[in-house]
Amino acid sequence: MWLSELARRVPVAHALTMGDRPGRALPSHVDARSPEHGLGGTLRAPRTLVPALLAAIAYVDPGNFGVNITSGAEHGYALVWVVVFASCAAMVIQYLAAKLGMVTGLSLAEHSARRYPGVGRIVLWTQAEIVVIMTDLAEIVGGAIALYLLFGMPLMWGAVAVTGFSLVVLYLKVHGRSHFESVVLVLLAVIIGSLLWQVLVAEVDRVALLRSAVPGPLDSSAALLAVGIVGATVMPHALHFHSAASRTRDDGQVEPSQAVRLRIGRQTVRSVVIAMTVAGAANISLVVFAAALPSEAGASIETAYAALGAEAGQIAATMLAVALLASGLASTLVGVQTGDVVMTGFGRRPIPALLRRTLAVVPALIILGLGVEPTLALVWSQVILSFALPGTLIPLLLFTHDRRLMGAMANHRLTTAVAWIITAVIVGLVGFLLVSGA
Repeated sequence: MWLSELARRVPVAHALTMGDRPGRALPSHVDARSPEHGLGGTLRAPRTLVPALLAAIAYVDPGNFGVNITSGAEHGYALVWVVVFASCAAMVIQYLAAKLGMVTGLSLAEHSARRYPGVGRIVLWTQAEIVVIMTDLAEIVGGAIALYLLFGMPLMWGAVAVTGFSLVVLYLKVHGRSHFESVVLVLLAVIIGSLLWQVLVAEVDRVALLRSAVPGPLDSSAALLAVGIVGATVMPHALHFHSAASRTRDDGQVEPSQAVRLRIGRQTVRSVVIAMTVAGAANISLVVFAAALPSEAGASIETAYAALGAEAGQIAATMLAVALLASGLASTLVGVQTGDVVMTGFGRRPIPALLRRTLAVVPALIILGLGVEPTLALVWSQVILSFALPGTLIPLLLFTHDRRLMGAMANHRLTTAVAWIITAVIVGLVGFLLVSGA
């Protein structure tokens, strides 16, 4: 269905071929016979894979650690079906975000500002900035927790260190000396490797794990975590990021053949599926190894770390902390980019990057300074993201369904139906949370 839609429809709109506006063709440095390029000059991969993997960082950020570890320790495998649903939903939604950016050459934020001027733009902009603040909160708090677990660094100083890291990389990027993509991809590899290793050393009830893929009833506590899992997995800020990252610079073009266009279209679909599958495996890994811990380990990441050390040894616990640190650092780098996309798209004018980043991290520092329990802050940040999801999803669905905007690349009816069902389920989970009084 949606997996084959892009491949079938791609010839008409391969403005999708990486231009800044509809109708643009492949940059001249790309071989028209092969839509591949080298990563770092050594690794050959589809050029659509890098934006998808960078967007996948949002799906393994510290917020995911908080909600998935808590759900695994407190409810065992009971919420695995939520992770599976959210991961599958992410494939569909990220596909739409990537398609919007590649076909039109504009980000979701830019389209939203143009389509809904005046009050609509302000409302959507405010919602998007709240999303950025909540993701920054999760990234900085998660990194601070990791530094505390690894080196005993006080949380406030850890938050300052993570913020400083992001500012340094941002400064280098502004001055053209940052290997941004390479750094993020290496950190992603560290996260995935560490979490999969945790599953290998954990005691896994495979039968119960398979049964948990079937939806089950939710009490108020599970409902809160389910909404948090959805917010942590179907990240609204990742939609802004991926729609922008799917564009490329216009540095000269050569008209590609129809065969090349078809290959790029198929690679876009495959890239999104690969990236979201990787992120989904990481999230399930968090639930699985946490399910083997005592239920009290779900009180916080710190208690889970201690319990893991007692159950599986200090090496396993250290690897969890390393994965959390890598998650915090990688996520904060992607968060820097997302903040820029949102601010520029809705604000319509550039704002100094260092100033913007400094302002964005203030709420996280205030929360830590007030002494709020950090894992609780992580969980609630993801719940708030779930509440913000409809305000990001609905414009995306409307844009990608608009044939005047997307041409022949407009969503197929079945794709639209699936996307609206996903949105309805998310809204239903949020509504159930409110009704249950969790």
